[in-house]
Amino acid sequence: MGLRFIIVSDLHLVPPGEPLYGLDPVAHLARAVELIGRDHGDAAFLVLLGDLTHAGQEGAYAALAETLALLTMPLIPMTGNHDSRELMRAALPATDRDPNGFVQALRVYPEASVVTLDTLDEDLGTAAGSLCAARLDFLREALSEAPADRPLLLFQHHPPFDTGLAGMDRIRLTNPEEEWAVISATRRPDYLFLGHIHRPVSGLWRGIPFHIQRGLAHQIALTLGGSEKNRGTHEGCDYAVVDVGAEGVVIHHRPVLYDGPDFALSDEAARWARTLR
Repeated sequence: MGLRFIIVSDLHLVPPGEPLYGLDPVAHLARAVELIGRDHGDAAFLVLLGDLTHAGQEGAYAALAETLALLTMPLIPMTGNHDSRELMRAALPATDRDPNGFVQALRVYPEASVVTLDTLDEDLGTAAGSLCAARLDFLREALSEAPADRPLLLFQHHPPFDTGLAGMDRIRLTNPEEEWAVISATRRPDYLFLGHIHRPVSGLWRGIPFHIQRGLAHQIALTLGGSEKNRGTHEGCDYAVVDVGAEGVVIHHRPVLYDGPDFALSDEAARWARTLR
């Protein structure tokens, strides 16, 4: 049996009853929690990969804590550029605090090691992320201390590379070369998990496989090579179910708002039906 966990990213919660771009982010989270609790009770933990709220409002964090309380699995909350470390910790006691006050940690499981990295820069004045000297030191120590006999998984909100979405690439991690210098001098992660982009993107960064998790609220339009002005969409949101085993990593996407139909492909009546309910 390998390690199974859930990823939810870019929740962008607002206080209950308040809309966001024509959506209800709290309702999206409530539905995700319902599905996760019903179908994935065997997961070891749930990673919240940053941007837990849209504007760092206390009421949004309260709604987050109330909704997540329905889950029994351990939570790993992470920061994004829309978050407040102080309010996160007040709402979610599981929020990590390293010796320098950052939301990051190394967790070692029998099947894999998990490193969560805090890329929030509250002083930058933009939505971009960065890694200061203290956080780079943490990364160096975590990569060095993680056991060599199992996969190493690295989680961070901001991608350290361009995705081709000009508006989002403008607010990626600002110092990727410094992060890469630490990685190349210590150990390459076996997989890199990211948020921030509000689209499902996968590939390789300098030989490291990566997965960018789709947002749980609004999405970013696929405008490759387009304007630096981001455009949003109401494309379907999802969460990821990740299995880490002896043969590698498998990632499944679970749509949150899809409500049927569910039918047998061998059913002849379903084959010829013009509509299915």
